[in-house]
Amino acid sequence: MYVVVIALLATAGFVGQSPWPILFAALLALPASVVGLPGYYIAYGVLALVPGANPSSSAGSGSISPDGSVISSIVTGEPAAWFTITTTGLGILALTFAAFLNVLLLRALRARKPR
Repeated sequence: MYVVVIALLATAGFVGQSPWPILFAALLALPASVVGLPGYYIAYGVLALVPGANPSSSAGSGSISPDGSVISSIVTGEPAAWFTITTTGLGILALTFAAFLNVLLLRALRARKPR
């Protein structure tokens, strides 16, 4: 149940582009999230180096008819769809894996304790 809660919080945060669920999931996933989140940001940075993945600037233009409907719209500089989907998935997986790792560590510690 713990891992599912972390996964749901991470999904809500990354898909909704909201930092609060991500931070709450990271807090709940301590101590393993201390490694998981920096790992995510390293992977994000490496993927951003791929040409066309995440441009450093954005611009756009468009024209509207007198009745207010859009005639044409051109936007350049948006992140590539594969980049957005991949980094969202990696963020969710990083926090979910951190929670799973915490469960494994807790079980290992319980098994090691003398009774």
